[in-house]
Amino acid sequence: MLALVIVVFISGCDNENQNTAVLRDSPSYELETLKTAWLSQHLPPETVAYFNLPTPWNYLFDAKADALHKVQELPAHQQQVEQIKQGFKSSYFEYLPSQYHSLGSLLVENTATSIELAVINYSPSALLPTVAVGTRLKNIKADQLIAEIKALMTAIDPSFLLEQIDNKNIWSFKTGQFPALIQFDETTGQLLVYGGMGAKQEKLAALWNGADANQSSAILKLNQQADPSGLNMKMWLAPARMYQLGGAFVPPEQKQLITELGLDQLTHIWAGFESNLGQSAFAVHAMMPETGWRKMLPTPQDWFDVNIAGQPRSVFQLTLPTSEQVKHIIETLKLEEKLTDSDRKQMAVWKKMGEDLGFDFYDLLDAYYQQVFMVKDDSGSWIAMKTKNKALRDRIDESFYDYFKIDASSQNLEGVEIMQAHFSIYRKLFEQQTELPADAKEIQKFLNVFKDHVYWFEENDVTYMSRVPQVLAMKKNHNKPIKLSQWLESNQGGDWDGAMFAYGKDVKDLPQDMYHYYLQIIQAMGDLAQVEVDLFALPTADQLNLPEHGRLNLSLSADAEKVSFKFGYEYSLLEPLVSAEGGITTLAVIGVLAATAIPAYKDYTIRAKVIEQLSLASGLKVILSERMMVVDEFDAETFAGVEDEFYQPELDYYIDQETGMIVINMGAVDDSFSEDDELYLEPLFETGYINWICYATFKDAYLPSSCKY
Repeated sequence: MLALVIVVFISGCDNENQNTAVLRDSPSYELETLKTAWLSQHLPPETVAYFNLPTPWNYLFDAKADALHKVQELPAHQQQVEQIKQGFKSSYFEYLPSQYHSLGSLLVENTATSIELAVINYSPSALLPTVAVGTRLKNIKADQLIAEIKALMTAIDPSFLLEQIDNKNIWSFKTGQFPALIQFDETTGQLLVYGGMGAKQEKLAALWNGADANQSSAILKLNQQADPSGLNMKMWLAPARMYQLGGAFVPPEQKQLITELGLDQLTHIWAGFESNLGQSAFAVHAMMPETGWRKMLPTPQDWFDVNIAGQPRSVFQLTLPTSEQVKHIIETLKLEEKLTDSDRKQMAVWKKMGEDLGFDFYDLLDAYYQQVFMVKDDSGSWIAMKTKNKALRDRIDESFYDYFKIDASSQNLEGVEIMQAHFSIYRKLFEQQTELPADAKEIQKFLNVFKDHVYWFEENDVTYMSRVPQVLAMKKNHNKPIKLSQWLESNQGGDWDGAMFAYGKDVKDLPQDMYHYYLQIIQAMGDLAQVEVDLFALPTADQLNLPEHGRLNLSLSADAEKVSFKFGYEYSLLEPLVSAEGGITTLAVIGVLAATAIPAYKDYTIRAKVIEQLSLASGLKVILSERMMVVDEFDAETFAGVEDEFYQPELDYYIDQETGMIVINMGAVDDSFSEDDELYLEPLFETGYINWICYATFKDAYLPSSCKY
């Protein structure tokens, strides 16, 4: 994410004037119901946590109402993706352990949406919640699915029993002592697994049929607005409910702090990726009423609009706190009591300066509206602030001019009357010292070199400022001005009128470049899957009617229900992975990764089997250690009856009666081993205990790091 920001923000691709329209229509995309996740919109108010994990195909290739929706919904695109899936299966499934082939095939071929998991606590007095897992499957019958589940679970637990309930599409089983239920609909592909203490068929039915409309919470609405496809990675927690359940375990002093900050009213925290209305974003939302720590945040009020000169390249908005809010923060946090002696000396200097100026920080906050705009558009870079209290502002200006001995004047440029002021803050601050050095006059001359130059004009109580007058003249005379609010709504999105700070940037050709990068990703994935990808079957950027400009934005905003942080972008974080010049390099890198990762993965699977053998032998090591500690020399009597005491059919071993070494035969463990390959566990005697070391006749790559000798 940081790489994307740096690459685009420092690029020079946005420094050209454009004659195209600066506003674009807000798109709306239709989503196929059978290709959307469903559980998130069926959850009851008792849900304490929700997690959504998309498959790689969901993340990269499925249509999610973002900038690439138009191409991703095309049958030709879906056909290419399906070929890539099958290619991965054909090329790499052989490297998976055989017992996982069936499950892997199910996940690749039949999983249509992300995996959703919800933790639900129906009882305030119970700390053991129930768990629901949901997804959508495609092209699979109920009998086939149940057979797959039985095969997988039986391999883990031979006593696993799955029973159908009343000839319905519901099955029951147990996980340990907890009941669990499965429901599956072949028509919609809707799959739900529900279990835990108190899991019942009635609660399964409530989840299956959806949340009561009268109880539908704000978090469900936010979830739907942020990600209507349900295919993005995200999660949310319910801290207030969790606090109710576990509050008895919180110490009193922490309870008081939680209450003061309003954390006991923090109903939900939502974090994840959004895709809607043609734009994607990473977002964090904190949902709670305007109390506690929320009162310490600048609350935007009376957002004002300004004119901009054509296509803005970037806009930054900062919202300042009100004077009352600053006083509230100081009082609530007891900041004055926490000042050090050094802090108090510095505060005294600023207080003295305020007295000399004739106004203080609170006066500045009261004189202007909260928003400050910093804009870079066709005219250049400028700042805008709006006067709230004209009499107070005029008094501040007069005092400021008098204090810095400023002779503000006006001058005409291209028919625009522009004010100007020139002064040195550094020299004035130096002169304010109580004791000046002997060479003070020389220092004053030097500091006077560093001056501030400000140019401005006022229009409708809004003051426009810049460091050079030419920017203001061009802005005032621009023949195609538009409202900032129009550009923000059409090109950036987001809640700018409620933003504490926000930054938006327009990047020329970003949608087109992003689409071309995306095609490179498809091509590279096809190469990795060892299938032919036909890019000629996909449209051009012109045929898709992609907008000429793209957007990036960053914001921290608030409304009556929540505080939100967002980093918005056109599609996904693909751009740092590839570049227009690096397509061949990307393919080469992926090829190298494939050449090294596949053998490494094979080594990993074999190493896992070696670790399993070591784990099986752990009980044998305990038995032998007990016998070895009470004898000086080993013989047949030392290890007599060990095989009967330690019965483990999956472990093919014998014990060296002279050394006590465990020798494990590896020939039947994996096809990569020969009949002569052996794994050795040798006892080394230390004072009071036995240390076991291990080594083998086969290559070290198959041994865990703790076992190489």
